[in-house]
Amino acid sequence: MADEHDVERSFPATPRRLEQARERGQVARSREIATAGVAIAAAAAFALFGPDLGATSVDLVRKSLTLGRADAFSEARMVAGLVELGGAALAALMPILLLVLAATLISPMLLSGWVLSPQALVPDFKRLDPRSGLRNIFSTHGVAELVKAVVKCALVGAIGWWTIHAGWDEMRALSGQSPDAGIAQAGRLITFALFALAGGLAFIALVDAPYQYWHYHRKLRMSREEVRQELREMEGDPHLKARIRALQRQAARRRMMAAVPGATVVVTNPTHYAVALDWREGRMRAPRVVAKGSGLVAQRIREVAAAHGVPILEAPPLARALHRHVELDAEIPGTLFAAVAQVLAWVHQLDAWRAGQASAAPQAPAAFDVPPDLDPGAGAHPRDDDAEAER
Repeated sequence: MADEHDVERSFPATPRRLEQARERGQVARSREIATAGVAIAAAAAFALFGPDLGATSVDLVRKSLTLGRADAFSEARMVAGLVELGGAALAALMPILLLVLAATLISPMLLSGWVLSPQALVPDFKRLDPRSGLRNIFSTHGVAELVKAVVKCALVGAIGWWTIHAGWDEMRALSGQSPDAGIAQAGRLITFALFALAGGLAFIALVDAPYQYWHYHRKLRMSREEVRQELREMEGDPHLKARIRALQRQAARRRMMAAVPGATVVVTNPTHYAVALDWREGRMRAPRVVAKGSGLVAQRIREVAAAHGVPILEAPPLARALHRHVELDAEIPGTLFAAVAQVLAWVHQLDAWRAGQASAAPQAPAAFDVPPDLDPGAGAHPRDDDAEAER
């Protein structure tokens, strides 16, 4: 039976969803890898340390069955002897136990690595819901686990039968051998059986690990709405961000308009663009653009400048170049110094005429030294200039 959300959850899990699942301790795990790892470690340990363990076992049995008269009638000596034999037995078993313990700790991490998640220790009472348990039993994953368990039992049983059948004659001959030879032969049979069992479990793990990895990512698949919600959480609500940008533009525009009354001159297109320049001799390295705009914003800049007596000069190529290539509150580039100097000279003459120091109003310059590559409207039709201003 397919899970009820499989139809709508058609998008793979995002890296953020995978990271959140990992923080909760939910990672791809395969019990078969752990089982196979322990079995392989046990077989290898028995192959490496089995002969020494067998020799030590024979020696310990002989010592335990050899008692002197003083040992038999002394409780303290009996306890001391028992402790000595137990320590020797533990020392003989320790290499095998450590190797198996290392495999027990490492093999579960082969598929997804080390995960330390305090959230996994929090009780989850939803797991006690019988309905959830029934859904898991009759789900696709439950059926796959059942099939895997049946195949695993059949394979392990077949390996066990084959191992016994292959070594049956050798096992029957153990009773006729000396203790040392019999123990050595039994060790070889046990090692062979362990490696055969480990091989079968390793085969099961090789089949199960890709399935568990696929099932884990399939379980974390996302619906279209979940993907959108995650994007909104990571990047912010698009509507909210648009509203914030609009408010920021309004605030910047208000600050920009507040700087127009103190500007030195406003250069216009004359209708498409307007750029307000400020120049304070001795306090600035170069004139700065304190306001600029096109269309309605340009119209508002001209209105504010006219209301506060700021000189307005029609210089289309310079206005276009300043609007395109100079950011707000930035100094003009050196390539426009000559053209701006013409404008500032005209402003100086205009101030002198207004102060009564000149008999006639200065004539506005008609040609400006603007490099063609800085003028976006150079050689353009007037309608093209209108379109550029609208953009």
